Amino acid sequence: EALVIRRTHLLACLTVLAVGLLALAGCATKGAVNLDLQAVQPAEAKSKKADGLAVTVASFEDSRPEKSRLGVRRHFWGGETTFNVPGGKPGDVVAKVLTDYLKRKGWRVDGSPDVSFSGKLLNLSVNAESHFGQTDITVKSKMVVEGTNKADGSIVRMTLNGDGTQKVFWFDPEDAQELASEVLSDSLEKLLANTKVENNLLRLK
Repeated sequence: EALVIRRTHLLACLTVLAVGLLALAGCATKGAVNLDLQAVQPAEAKSKKADGLAVTVASFEDSRPEKSRLGVRRHFWGGETTFNVPGGKPGDVVAKVLTDYLKRKGWRVDGSPDVSFSGKLLNLSVNAESHFGQTDITVKSKMVVEGTNKADGSIVRMTLNGDGTQKVFWFDPEDAQELASEVLSDSLEKLLANTKVENNLLRLK
């Protein structure tokens, strides 16, 4: 009788373990997670205010080879979670991030614009690879930004590259969201660092 009880107990433990593994595997396969990318200002960045300059930002053209998603998280137990942005249009999101970033820097984004920004998104990828006890997050971005001066029609054009990596023990989609926001904002800081404003005109330094 004791042997039967022990076998029953062992079977119960194995059943619980199997259910737990199946649950983990099931959790590993999710549909899609939207990353709400935001403009962030690096703590070390100095504010650059364009006094009196009004700008507008158009949606960026999405020229990425893979347009259906930003990337994926590959789970340790198998399966993938797809990363995307709300609305599924990264070009709109990047334009919003640029708009908010310029506002944080003191630029006016209203009224009749002195400079009209547009751009082309060549790369924006967010990927995560989960291993035992660790998830590696990788973000890459590449975009062409153009600023057209209303006064004389001249164009300032720059190609901005960005990348970032992070390792986390417990992965949360916010980790990928925050890293992607930082990479985008760091790229935009390069735009402001390499331009200047003269007589309401945007010029390269």
